[in-house]
Amino acid sequence: MSGQEGETQARRRTIVVLQDEMRRVLDATRVLLEEFNAIGKGEKAQISASLERVKQAEDDVMTLRSALIRELSQVGTLLVNREDILRGAFAVEDIFGHINGVAFKMSQLQKSSARNKKYRDSIVELLGLLVDGISKLNESIRALSINPEQSIQMSAQVQQLESSIDASYREAVAMVMKTATNVKELITVKEVVESIEDCADAMLDAANASTILALGM
Repeated sequence: MSGQEGETQARRRTIVVLQDEMRRVLDATRVLLEEFNAIGKGEKAQISASLERVKQAEDDVMTLRSALIRELSQVGTLLVNREDILRGAFAVEDIFGHINGVAFKMSQLQKSSARNKKYRDSIVELLGLLVDGISKLNESIRALSINPEQSIQMSAQVQQLESSIDASYREAVAMVMKTATNVKELITVKEVVESIEDCADAMLDAANASTILALGM
């Protein structure tokens, strides 16, 4: 096997692991919408199940990250952009810390807050935009092995969605400050929308890492 063939195979194997990580991130992000709906309905068992699914997906990502590190250590200097791949994996994994934050903070919402139309509409909009952004990020990372140019285009769309989340976040915070009837309601709802915005920032960091990877393919 030539050096170039060996590098191509090594890159393919590592990118597949990164793609598996990203798929689990997307699955966990979709769970957030299910959890919020369960909170509004007062379905405590479903809320607990959603938190458990997010935790399991995070464990899966950590396992995959370990597999990726082993793979990268084995290929050694054969893969010239292995540091970029590892940074991409860390960026994807970092999203999970924020997904966990969103899941936990939503679980602290009172049923009445989740059913408040203004709060519900704002949170559902933010979560929907987050799922769209994570979906585009997933497409970007999937495209790394077949069409790096498309990967860059998808990353640009992630940036646009992050900007939309940022704008919706500011509107939501302003609304909560005017609408909240007590301090507990203000804090819990505000922390939920802030945690979604933080998750979007981590999503953008991962998209930037994907762009760097695509440029090196």
